[in-house]
Amino acid sequence: MQKGKQAVRGQKQIYEENRSTIFYYSLASVCTAALVACLNVTIFTGTTGLWTGWVISCSLQIFSIAAMCFMVKSVRNERNHIVDAGIDLNDPQTFGEYCKDIIILCCLAHLLSIAWAHFYCILLTLPIFAMYKLWVGFLGPWFFAPAEEKDDSQDKKQRRREKKVFVRH
Repeated sequence: MQKGKQAVRGQKQIYEENRSTIFYYSLASVCTAALVACLNVTIFTGTTGLWTGWVISCSLQIFSIAAMCFMVKSVRNERNHIVDAGIDLNDPQTFGEYCKDIIILCCLAHLLSIAWAHFYCILLTLPIFAMYKLWVGFLGPWFFAPAEEKDDSQDKKQRRREKKVFVRH
């Protein structure tokens, strides 16, 4: 048992966790998409709406995995040691958490679409959630921010300038 302070997560550990996270989410994505595609080709008769939902869901998954891969670009030194592991995908306050949520939702939509093709409508919660996060994080505070208060000295200077301009004309 070690005594003292627990070590913080190093860049190598973050790098390994990011790799395993991307691997498992990619595996889940590929397995659910392949399962639904095989079932729709062999057992069920895939309708246009079903294939459209499948393509949209797969596109969202591919985009999310590509975004996660882009976020974790690592930087190595001349000894091939990891200097910077990129963004920590397992940090709940990063964009990687949203990418993982998108993949989970798409996998759920794939699996539920086996029972009924209209379950792909679950994907409509993504733009609703995005608008909510945009409103809460950016637009709402910007619209409802209190007005900046001017200093009395600034008001006096402004009035003097206005008087000078008024007297000249």
